[in-house]
Order: sequence, then C-alpha cells, then structure tokens
Amino acid sequence: MARSAIRIAVIGDVHLRWDDRDVELLDGADYDLVAFVGDLAGYRHDGLGVAASIARLRTAALVIPGNHDGVSLPHLAVETLEQRALARLMGRGQRRRCGDLEAMLGPVPLAGYSLHAVARDGLAVSVIAGRPHSQGGGFFAFSRHLEQKYGVRSLEESAARLCRLVDEAPHARLIFVAHNGPSGLGARRHDIWGCDFRRAEGDFGDSDLRAAVDHAQSSGKRVLAVVAGHMHHRLKGGGERRWLVERAGVLYVNAARVPRIDGDGRRYHVRLETDGETARAELIAVTA
Repeated sequence: MARSAIRIAVIGDVHLRWDDRDVELLDGADYDLVAFVGDLAGYRHDGLGVAASIARLRTAALVIPGNHDGVSLPHLAVETLEQRALARLMGRGQRRRCGDLEAMLGPVPLAGYSLHAVARDGLAVSVIAGRPHSQGGGFFAFSRHLEQKYGVRSLEESAARLCRLVDEAPHARLIFVAHNGPSGLGARRHDIWGCDFRRAEGDFGDSDLRAAVDHAQSSGKRVLAVVAGHMHHRLKGGGERRWLVERAGVLYVNAARVPRIDGDGRRYHVRLETDGETARAELIAVTA
C-alpha cells in the first residue's frame, strides 16, 4: 500500500544484540532510514562485528556513536567517574578505535554534529545528528576526542555547533538524532532521561541538545521529533522508564530497550513516522 509519510526505524542501545537476521527484517520493512542511537558495543567487547553487519543494510542508515563505542573499558570507567585529567590521558586510542568502527560500517555514516536528509514523495526532513559519545549529565565526556575530531571543547561550544546545524539545515522540518536526549524533560528516576543510578535522581539530559531544540523552535523551524537512547527503559532498582513524551508539539523518544533482543527472541526497535506535521512512535517487537 502506497504511503506518503516518512518512516524511520530507530534502533536503541544495541550492546552486541544485533545480527544479519535484523538486516533482513529491516530491509523488508519499507523504512526510509534506519537510525542507530549508539552503543553498538558492550562493556568488554567492541562493536566491530555489529558494525560489519549494519554495513550490509540496503536501507539508508546512520549510526551516532554512544559512550561505549570506540573506547576501552578503562577509558569508559574513568569517563564515568568524571576524572577529567585521567580521562583525557586514557582517551589517546579513541581516534583509532573510532576509525576502525567507521571502516567496518562501510557506506553507513558514523554521524555526529552532522546533517542528513530523508525524503519521500515530496516530503523532506533534515536529520540533525547531535553530540557523539554523550554520557549524559553536566560532564563533558570524551573531551579529548571531541576536541581533536570536531574542534568542540565544552558543552557551550557543543550547543553553538548544534545551533549552527539548525541554521544550516536545508529543510524547515527537523528530526534530531542523538545518543542521549535533551535536558528539561524531568528529574525523577522514571522520567525519560532522568537519573536512576543516584539516590538524588536528577535530570540527566544534555543541555547542548536542549539549546539546539529551543533554537530551532525560536527560529521558526518545525521540530517533529527528538530520538535518542542511553538511559535504559529498565530502571536500576526496578521499574520502567517513561520512554515517550510529547512537549510543545515535539515528540521525544527514548529507544533504549535493553536487551534489544530478549530471552524470548523478541527483537525491539521503535517505528517513527511523520507526515511533516506530526510524528508518531511505536515500540515494535519482532519474533523471528
């Protein structure tokens, strides 16, 4: 059946739960774009095998790297502990590791601070890829790599970079894709990007992404959706996170259903669809 709406598959934190059967299923599902919101890798294993499989997709795709991607376990640990000086020292190998990841992805771009386009039957949307390797909260993680590769040295510079992308976007309708979502959507553990691993809870969203979304709205562009992951649906200590929020006409989607392939063989992704005026999202579970 013909359709005019744009349809995007959003793949939440993979953490090695991906194989060539996923490629077959998504290529057969009539998507215009497959957007991976990061963390192809696990804690002790890189995501190069996952990347090689993603490269076999015939459907257009992009990958924004998460805080697990292109890093070693010791480096990830010191970034998590917010040890800035030690993190910069441990981050010396990240550029090479990210280069290996990019090579394995082949035709699929490793996105970040970048513009992409998706179109169908006269409807076109600019997709803005946010800050790569985001770890959430107020700490500017992976600063050595972000400075070397992108020339970005702080959250303030990151916000300015994202706002420039908004201004440069060729289409008036926008979708943001990021590893972690924006701040301003709640500070309780169960909120869409609320902190569930600290007793004080708190808003763990990204202030730079919030600045970009606000800038887009104030400049007259239509933000249809913001899609990300990072903060898993299953909460530390029990319970489930709110994964879908609509605020001021923008649909916010957290696609981090982890494990992505569960013990019953269900393979999860989010189907995002827009007609250019509104966006809708549905959590899809395929058993195959």
